[in-house]
Amino acid sequence: MTTAPAAESTAGRMARLAEQLRELGATRTDAVHQAFATVPRHLFITGFYTGGDAYTRLGDPPGDDLLDQIYSDVALMTHRPSDAAGRPSSASMPRVVARMLEALQLRPGLRVLEIGAGTGYNAALIAAITGAHVVSVDISDVIVVEAAAALRRAGAVTAAAYVADGYLGHPERGPYDRIIATCGITGISPHWLHQLAPGGLILAPIAHAGFHPTLAVTVDDDGQPTGRGVLSSDFMAAGGPLYGWAADQAPPPGEVPADGDLTVWPDAAPALADDRYFDLWFALGAADTRITRAYTPGLDATLGMVCLHEPGRGTAWMQRDGAIRFTGSQDIAHQLTALIQPWDSADRPRITDWTVGFARSEAAEPLWHPTGWAR
Repeated sequence: MTTAPAAESTAGRMARLAEQLRELGATRTDAVHQAFATVPRHLFITGFYTGGDAYTRLGDPPGDDLLDQIYSDVALMTHRPSDAAGRPSSASMPRVVARMLEALQLRPGLRVLEIGAGTGYNAALIAAITGAHVVSVDISDVIVVEAAAALRRAGAVTAAAYVADGYLGHPERGPYDRIIATCGITGISPHWLHQLAPGGLILAPIAHAGFHPTLAVTVDDDGQPTGRGVLSSDFMAAGGPLYGWAADQAPPPGEVPADGDLTVWPDAAPALADDRYFDLWFALGAADTRITRAYTPGLDATLGMVCLHEPGRGTAWMQRDGAIRFTGSQDIAHQLTALIQPWDSADRPRITDWTVGFARSEAAEPLWHPTGWAR
């Protein structure tokens, strides 16, 4: 008679996830590695969507199959706009969380403000690294109540969640050495600059060409922010003024009409794996404001949706398999091909090679928007 293998312990799962993140290069420092190995992710997730409208609620304790999902390198959707939270929320992919924590350059004693409470897991990881106060804010009272309860369950006594408009930050507990946004935004709130301690750092996924790559933002002595690319990422968009568009920007069009069948030019561009595809996407967006993300019927979105879109003329997509697919004017496809060539011939610069200035908008609730990409 054979004996079934014993279920892996929670501690074993945490250690395995931490080691996986190290092997992926997502964690580089012992402090971030130790945080993932000791902060129990399952205590921050009471349930998640598993496909369609199906929602799986965790038992107490959760079953092994659910723990295996929670301690895998996957994002888990915890709220949709139609449920009690009133807005979407998720537990982000651990490798993205890890890379952002490394980019924050955390050390003991640093005070941190988090915009977007999520499950509370990110705040708990930060608290484990810094041992100092972490303030997490979210506009949804449901999300905040859940995050606060999870922080208590995990014993993260130096982290607290508050209901607040992220655009305004949380001045009562400032100033902060680090500010991190865990939702997509279109620019930096001036309130954050006022709450940032001298020499501080803001890390935020800022809209660029239809996705939300993460930028590191610092402020000079004159109060002028500058940024640099950190990593490819994509987050659910924030609500309210944090997602206000500058006059020369436009939100992604979503679905665009097909002007006849999609034409395919195979092998018209280099075939690229995920990270390199996003490096190209970032560079295209820096070169031409018409670069965005869009879908059209018949397009395989899993191959990538970066495109050159010109309303009334057509749309051309460059996808991971190296093909150019387009609808409408063939000239749009030629223009996209021409934009790809300089990136390819310049040794394919990465997101981390780019820097940017910021300009303050004239809106009633202004933002500092990225402008003038350079490398």
